[in-house]
Amino acid sequence: MSEALKDAAYTLMGWLLTPLGVGLVWSARAMWRRAAAWRRRWLGRALAGLLLALALPALVLGGYGLWIRYRPHPAAIERTLHPGIVYRRFARTEPRPLVVHVATIALDAPGLSLVPTPAASGGCLPARVTSEFLREQRLQLAVNTQFFYSCTGSTVLDGLEPGQLLHPVGVYAVAGEVVVEQPWLGNELYIAADGAVTLEPPPLLHHAISGRHRLVEAGRALAPDDGMLAPRVALGLDAERRRLIVMLIDGRQRGYSEGVTLPELAGLLVELGVHDAIELDGGGSATLVAEGEDGEPVVLNSPIHQRIPGRERPVANHLGVRVSVPGP
Repeated sequence: MSEALKDAAYTLMGWLLTPLGVGLVWSARAMWRRAAAWRRRWLGRALAGLLLALALPALVLGGYGLWIRYRPHPAAIERTLHPGIVYRRFARTEPRPLVVHVATIALDAPGLSLVPTPAASGGCLPARVTSEFLREQRLQLAVNTQFFYSCTGSTVLDGLEPGQLLHPVGVYAVAGEVVVEQPWLGNELYIAADGAVTLEPPPLLHHAISGRHRLVEAGRALAPDDGMLAPRVALGLDAERRRLIVMLIDGRQRGYSEGVTLPELAGLLVELGVHDAIELDGGGSATLVAEGEDGEPVVLNSPIHQRIPGRERPVANHLGVRVSVPGP
């Protein structure tokens, strides 16, 4: 279904079902009152209950349709989520509605380390949503990373289920173990055992994840235009390699955040002072999660799996941030 048709369907659902639900509630209320004068009072109240039972799904579906179509942009914020992790969110209306999420990670912060999805044999990893990865690994921040395909040959992304075996595209290495060794476009991010991060192959391989296109090089935007407006994810570094920047832009949500092209993504990265950056898997996979104050995962963006805003997609692998603060 095209974005225009989905937009029309949500709008129609909202404007038809919401008034219908309100009308049914009003009718149920009136029926309940009139039933007091009936000889068979129970029958009138049963009819009132039936009307109310019909009203509730109409109100839920209608309200959801209106929320999808007309929900406002979230407020701009900038705050420290955990020591060494600063999160910023802002919205724009040009060139179209956009909601942008930026996490800046101080690589030299005490107790901070980068954690990839654990290795699995055969190059196939069990699919999991980003919030589950964060919970399993007891992390403070997590983002989806590599493009992937199904190890069973399925190509239907909407049918993905947790636990399904997925194969990352491009090089993937964990703690020196190469899970996938087939290069893709040569745009990898390498994490050394001492926590240093680079986009250039190191002498000794520790962690490695693959992106698709190079978006920024030496402060210059150079992304190709794939002609698509989509949710996007990028990993970037500052010139001194002291900060890792995660940028995620929500998309495919008409009127809220409609996504960007690759050149627009690269331009935003340069605008924020990113020196080098690569593109990660976007689309319905794009998800950024943080640990909340209660220790539970909090999804920071609005993912869009199975055309449902707010729903996470199970993906092959992730990159997380762990902050181990020493006790007193």
